[in-house]
Amino acid sequence: MGSFNQILRNNATCKDLFEYFFDLSPNDVNILYSLCPDKMETLDEIAGTVKKDRTTAYRCLQKLVGTGLVIKKKNTIDKGGYYFTYSRVSVDQINLLIHEREGEFNSASKLLLKNIKNELKK
Repeated sequence: MGSFNQILRNNATCKDLFEYFFDLSPNDVNILYSLCPDKMETLDEIAGTVKKDRTTAYRCLQKLVGTGLVIKKKNTIDKGGYYFTYSRVSVDQINLLIHEREGEFNSASKLLLKNIKNELKK
C-alpha cells in the first residue's frame, strides 16, 4: 500500500494515488491499468495480459470490484453455465471515486484530530 508520504512527494504517480486511496497492491494497480472501460475481458485474458496466475488475478479483480474501480459482469453460456468478464470504469467515474475517498479521509481526519487532545493526556 502506498503511504501518505509517497503521495506528498513531488515525483508521486497516479499509481501511488490508487495504492493509497484504495489500499491497492502493485499487482492490483497493474491489473487496473491493463483494463479498458469499453472492453470486457475474461479472467484468463486478464491473467495472460499481466502475466500472473489465475488465482492472483482473481484476488486482484475481486478487490478492484469491491472498490468500484472495476465492473464484473455475469455472462451465460447457451448450453448451460456462466463466466464473468471485467472492465475498468471510466476516468470520470474514477475521479468521482477518488473525490469520495478524499472526503471520507478528510472527515475521518477531522474526527481523529478532535480526539487527539484527550488521547495525548493519557
